[in-house]
Amino acid sequence: ITGQEKQAAARIAEFEAQLTTVKQRIALPPQPVSALVYTPAAHSANLWTPESAQGKLLTQLGFTLATLPRGLQTSKSQGKRHDIIQLGGENLAAGLNGQSLFLFAGDNKDVAALYTNPLLAHLPAVQNKRVYALGTETFRLDYYSATLLLNRLAALF
Repeated sequence: ITGQEKQAAARIAEFEAQLTTVKQRIALPPQPVSALVYTPAAHSANLWTPESAQGKLLTQLGFTLATLPRGLQTSKSQGKRHDIIQLGGENLAAGLNGQSLFLFAGDNKDVAALYTNPLLAHLPAVQNKRVYALGTETFRLDYYSATLLLNRLAALF
């Protein structure tokens, strides 16, 4: 349609090659992981599911996404969604049950805010300093932000 199909195919192949290289080179942190967007001011988080672009990319790299405890109540204020699970209030800590926490759409200030939240201090990922900022641009994954995410994961692990 645009005449750019060959360039698009080449770009996709480059990304897939980078993904394969990163997967082969990284040493995974303790599993499973909770992948989320943390909102410190609201004491809430949106947890990425296996159906989200973020969850799919992590799974392709070999990470295992943590599953929610059975019966945990989650918010539906954003409607019925398949890419995120909304956590807040007393359910925030229970829902962040990964051995490592990956903060999408976040930076080191968000990591610091999570570490200073007394309601999350008991979490194994917090106690063992396994909370990782994956970049403010990772809210949506396009070629640019997904490439930066791969670079960041390769540097971290």
